[in-house]
Amino acid sequence: MVTKKATPETIINDPGATLARIRPEVALPGYWENLLENCKVWAGLVESAAFWREVKSNKEAWRNEYFQSTGSSLLCNPVLPPFEAKGIRRIQEKLLESHEAKKLVFPVEGPPVPILNDLVRTRISCLYIDGVEFLGSKLLETGKAFGANPVRTREGTIDGYFAQHLTFQEDVFFGLGGGKQPVRITCEVQIASLLATRMWEASHPHYEIARKGEGAPEEWQWNPKDPRFLARQLGHMIHLADGLLMQLREASGTQGLKKD
Repeated sequence: MVTKKATPETIINDPGATLARIRPEVALPGYWENLLENCKVWAGLVESAAFWREVKSNKEAWRNEYFQSTGSSLLCNPVLPPFEAKGIRRIQEKLLESHEAKKLVFPVEGPPVPILNDLVRTRISCLYIDGVEFLGSKLLETGKAFGANPVRTREGTIDGYFAQHLTFQEDVFFGLGGGKQPVRITCEVQIASLLATRMWEASHPHYEIARKGEGAPEEWQWNPKDPRFLARQLGHMIHLADGLLMQLREASGTQGLKKD
């Protein structure tokens, strides 16, 4: 007898099929909808927690420091974007991926909150590539000072995705069945250049396909009409362009854009 391998679609159609063996609570009616509502609440709590309040308080000083050093604006938008809840479909897909990779997807004890780095996340765009490094370092330092256990990674993939990710932890409450239980979640801040952000927005579906391992490289590497060929090659070109723009700014000695 051949056992059919679980797929992301299996989890989406019947979330309890695979994951209920780990945490039976996920098979309860309304569990996923309840999780999404919790994530939305957490997004607001993270926004108003001590660490991110300090980030907002320091933002102007950081912008001035970067401007004094480079003559350029740090952020594309002077207002930091809000934190958002991760969608249930993607949560289910990532849990299945982790489960198949033999990783822990739920805590053994305590509330049945998925172990993911980005249940709550935000993405910040910087005008220049060195602004990404600058802001990433500032967030890392601030997170350490506030005991948020921050971890910074510099992402660069063969698929053309370039950004810095900073994860940190916050204490929240998980509401389930009329009660609330304390839980610590991990949140994510993605930082990328303006060009890389626009590239990511335009080609996000193709990054998702690559992340799932769909299609062999030879299916697209020699087919310029394949969207994956365009997305992945252009991602590397834009990363190079980001570096060239920064070098041109420094070589010309111009003041770049006016301070935002």
